[in-house]
Amino acid sequence: MGFLSFHETYYTDALKRLEGRTLGESELCEAKRLLKLLDDLLDEGYTSLDRTLEEKYGCVSRLRNILKAHGEPPFPLPKKGFSDVAYGDAETDVEAVCRRLEKRARSGVAPSDEPFLASLRDYCAWVGRREDTAYVFLLRDAFLPYLCFRKKGEGGLYPWVINRDFLRQIAGEGADDLLRLPVYEALESGIADERDFFAFCKPRIRRALRGFPALERALRDLLCGIREEKILVVESGCCGTVPLTLAALDDRVDLRLYTTAPYLYEVYREKIFCGNYERMRSFETLCAQDALMRFSSFRDGRFYVRTATDDRVWEKSAGEAAALL
Repeated sequence: MGFLSFHETYYTDALKRLEGRTLGESELCEAKRLLKLLDDLLDEGYTSLDRTLEEKYGCVSRLRNILKAHGEPPFPLPKKGFSDVAYGDAETDVEAVCRRLEKRARSGVAPSDEPFLASLRDYCAWVGRREDTAYVFLLRDAFLPYLCFRKKGEGGLYPWVINRDFLRQIAGEGADDLLRLPVYEALESGIADERDFFAFCKPRIRRALRGFPALERALRDLLCGIREEKILVVESGCCGTVPLTLAALDDRVDLRLYTTAPYLYEVYREKIFCGNYERMRSFETLCAQDALMRFSSFRDGRFYVRTATDDRVWEKSAGEAAALL
């Protein structure tokens, strides 16, 4: 059971339903999302799933042929504004980067006209603000939502740079995969109910964390520093690995995702803003969230990043922030 075996079954079953007949609008959308999921993983540098599914079953080619037969183009990948961004050697506290970008965004820079920012504003409004609840924003992907919440001047907001680089530095290679594994074990077991899903995943994630004591200690210390009665973790979406990991360590934790993979719609349906998986990379590839900074280190409970040296990256990021502020 695991990531590859789940996707092999998921894709081959879907192709049996979709091939060899005329498809309606919803079925074509499903085919496009199946292909988009693979295209997004490739865009992020994950090649094993796409390669395995194509070599063993021809899944990618078959999906493209389905769409071609119906005259339907695939969902496009978002266009990134910059390539080969260089980052300085100096480490900066992530909150200092927030203040610097806020200052620049309020200095008269032209607000970005990126259409997706309207959906991002709606997502922030949907997340809302509750009494005695701390909000943890997982950066880099939720950097702009963090700025959007900061503008109200309220406390209880935590920008945590917990991503693959953080996990690799604290726990070494493989931690990300092992923490995500319970998600696919639950799906392969046929679990689609939210409560059953969390009950299945949490103890397995806790067991996985025992193999990474430094990571478990760091996450527990971060959570212990939050005094509010509830904790809401905000991020772009897909599997929700990090929010699930935090929830496994602290019963106060809940999560809000912009969207998720199609096979997790039912599990997360009360916790996702929309079911349009195809928009997720538009969320993640906004300049401020994709290009402005890179995780550098974590020490003494604080997150440090290295920032882009190209002023055009800062200018475009400031424009995105200005559109929200």
